[in-house]
Amino acid sequence: MPRRSYYRAQAELFARLALASRDPQIADRYHRMGLEQLAKAEKLEPDRAPADRLGGREVERGEH
Repeated sequence: MPRRSYYRAQAELFARLALASRDPQIADRYHRMGLEQLAKAEKLEPDRAPADRLGGREVERGEH
């Protein structure tokens, strides 16, 4: 099973790809993929507060 650091690294990668993308639909997809990776990391860290930022963009819980 991957460690939480793996999921965090994947989330960071997707955040960078979202910021670098010129196509808004692709950027949004990368952003959602990053949030999915953060959610997986949070499952391994139940004592930590949920992430509410990714790639410098504010997100609401449940936003896709």
